[in-house]
Amino acid sequence: MDQKIVRETNYGGRKKYEFIADSPSLNPQSFEELRKAKLKDLDKMIEYVETKDSRMKFLCDYLGDNVVYDFTNCDNTGAKKIEKVIVPPEWVEKLQSFRENCFPELEVQTTKTNLVNGVAASYYGVSHVGSAIHRSKYETGEDFPDFLLELTLNAFRKKFGQEKFDLILYIPPTKSGILVRNFAKKISQTLEIPISHNLTKTKATKEQKIFESVVSKKENVKDAFDYQPVTEIEGKKIIIFDDIFDSGATIKETGNLLTKLGAEMIVPLTIAKTVGGDLV
Repeated sequence: MDQKIVRETNYGGRKKYEFIADSPSLNPQSFEELRKAKLKDLDKMIEYVETKDSRMKFLCDYLGDNVVYDFTNCDNTGAKKIEKVIVPPEWVEKLQSFRENCFPELEVQTTKTNLVNGVAASYYGVSHVGSAIHRSKYETGEDFPDFLLELTLNAFRKKFGQEKFDLILYIPPTKSGILVRNFAKKISQTLEIPISHNLTKTKATKEQKIFESVVSKKENVKDAFDYQPVTEIEGKKIIIFDDIFDSGATIKETGNLLTKLGAEMIVPLTIAKTVGGDLV
């Protein structure tokens, strides 16, 4: 913005940034200066880790506190080294319980559609859930493992266990082939909710993960879906399933469509939510 290459704008009531046509080339000098400063900080971090002298004295010197004192409170100056951290069984149980019961909310609710905030079974980037999804989609091509089904059902039941639904739909895949469809069928069979395969794409889309801005992701899926016959949607409470929730652009686009077709309520359900989520 300082170099007048991008400018701040408003898109759908939210602050965004857009490229200015015929703007000057980026001058990277300030970025290079910042990079050099960060590398200097990194060198100091490594020096701190590898020092054989007092760590407290090292920190004091780094921060400009020229303290004259004989510190004896670190592993280099007499304090006992911790060779191994032993985690009590009760904390292992608490961690496991957290992983199995902390379900991320999918924030998609607006006044313009009948979408309500949904739920994911876990986060994508920091858990074994993400690894399992990636392995199925990009390595083996096999169905998502059953432990993901159990986790997803637990998330759904915790948030929507008292709600009655009429139909399950799933996002037509770009990359995952039949994995999303097969997983949605398993959800349908377990919850005993009818599934429809009639949500289709009207144009080719690219994987959302390749786009860096929300605006680009919205444009990628804009008017990309259709549903026939429309009579199946009117007045229905619908679960819309996908494997990964990132910016929410795909879910919101299908929510717009289903709202126009008369759906009473649309609930997003995914296996995982990305940690970054809605990035500009």
